[in-house]
Amino acid sequence: MTQTVLIIGAGQAGARAAEALRTHGFDGRIVLVGDEAHAPYERPPLSKDVLTAQSDADCFKGWVHPAQLYADARIEWISDRVLQLDPQRHVAVLEQGGELRYDHCLLTTGGHARQLPGMPEGPHTFYLRTLDDAMRLRSRIADARSVAVIGGGFLGLEFAASARSRGLDVSVFESASSLLSRALPPSIAERLRLKHEDRGVRFFFDAKPLSLQAHATGVQVNDMPFDCCVIAIGQEPDDALARAAGIATDNGIRVDRHCRTSAPDVYAAGDCASFPYGPADRAVRLESWQNAQEQALVAARNIMGESVAYAPTPWFWTDQYDWNIQMLGWPGIGVEQWIERAGADGKTVLMGLREGVMVQALAVNQGGELRALRRLVEDAMPVDATLLCDPTVKLRQLERLIRSTQSGDQGVLV
Repeated sequence: MTQTVLIIGAGQAGARAAEALRTHGFDGRIVLVGDEAHAPYERPPLSKDVLTAQSDADCFKGWVHPAQLYADARIEWISDRVLQLDPQRHVAVLEQGGELRYDHCLLTTGGHARQLPGMPEGPHTFYLRTLDDAMRLRSRIADARSVAVIGGGFLGLEFAASARSRGLDVSVFESASSLLSRALPPSIAERLRLKHEDRGVRFFFDAKPLSLQAHATGVQVNDMPFDCCVIAIGQEPDDALARAAGIATDNGIRVDRHCRTSAPDVYAAGDCASFPYGPADRAVRLESWQNAQEQALVAARNIMGESVAYAPTPWFWTDQYDWNIQMLGWPGIGVEQWIERAGADGKTVLMGLREGVMVQALAVNQGGELRALRRLVEDAMPVDATLLCDPTVKLRQLERLIRSTQSGDQGVLV
């Protein structure tokens, strides 16, 4: 009998899982159901390219696959909403009518923008999560002169940079007393703030409580008038379907190391999944391009009967103005010492140590250097801080040098 894999959620994770099933030899039926009218796409361009492109026709190229791939790979993509999932009967009920029976189900439902209480989306107030959101916002800022940004996280700052490149006056309201204190080393967070301010962005910190009122022609934030407002205060996992089906949830859909949920033959991956990590099996959830990509591939292989554990080394990036910031390791892991290697033209690499072990690394316009540091972070190798401080020791030599020192080999590295 032909096996059916049902993937609910047609974003990056869902599309990559469908592709991986075919790549690894699954010959059964693959059904990919998503509640957007668009084919699967990647989200990073929404806060950047979509908003800054010169023409509507060229503003988005972030499709996960060429459209023809779905037909060629026999992947049935359905634009519909799943109203109910019945894990006992192995059935999903569609909003437009009918049921889909499955042998295995993968939930890649992602997340949705966290809502500011009492402030729904409107003609001048925007949340940014979907391609439709980005296109509506693109249309609005085309004739706007000023915009308020609620939230000084990565999404809010990426939008602020895009809006400044379009010539808008931008004000960012952040509830904390500084930017990105849990995500970036203080020195980089401060430099990023200055970069935004040098380009004309105004910051209002400790902005709580916040007064936001929408009216016919714009909005008022703390009694200051703006043409429009973007609310970027985080994301919440879309786990409602799983909860209604009796599947265990806790800050997302709970899965084990093999992406299995508490329901038989149901898996989850991507932004919606909370998975165990580290020796203590701490439940974590990652909202990143990397996680959507890699966890989906692991889930697909396990659906096919393999036994592959998901143990990522988190990698994030953000593009703002002429800066590409890449981060390796878990944010907020508790760095005791940051060591910086500054280069020319603002390029820099920072390495974070805790108890003599490199646990994080960050690069500004030097993403290639993180590849040299990845194994040190992944293997939790003890690192001599003097080596990191020595500019004569190239970062690409570090791993070999450290391993040779530990093994007693004192050979010369060139």
